[in-house]
Amino acid sequence: MLITSATHPQATVPEPSSAIRIETAETPVAADQGEPGSGIKVTLSPEGTAKASAEKDKNADIDASNLPDGIKKILKVIREIQEKIQKKMEELDAIRNDQSLSDKDRDAKTQGIMGELGVLTSQLSSSTNNLHRAENEMKLSTAQKKLSSYLSAPKN
Repeated sequence: MLITSATHPQATVPEPSSAIRIETAETPVAADQGEPGSGIKVTLSPEGTAKASAEKDKNADIDASNLPDGIKKILKVIREIQEKIQKKMEELDAIRNDQSLSDKDRDAKTQGIMGELGVLTSQLSSSTNNLHRAENEMKLSTAQKKLSSYLSAPKN
């Protein structure tokens, strides 16, 4: 189902996922009025709220550290890449163990995943180098560098 805009009827927007519900006000409000309860309201479903909470919690240790915000940002990027690598490795294992695939199909899918893993590994290496460069530029203490190294280590 598509939603069309009243101001631009030819524009279509995909319907939001079931995790998010968007409600609009009955009457438009001038920007300078700012009345409560008007405009757009976004409500997360219980599943959406749980997912958002899990995303926040997985980096709670980084957020709670005494590291500079720039370092925290890089650490979160590193974790995201590590998670993507882990998911691709699981996908690769599933393909290798899928007996319904022919050898040719299995090889083709394996090569595709290996290519994606190569890109992710390169991104991880680049982000790690950026982390070390930032640590040196910000003149982090030895203790802060150790904490950064601990927080950037893969968590399996």
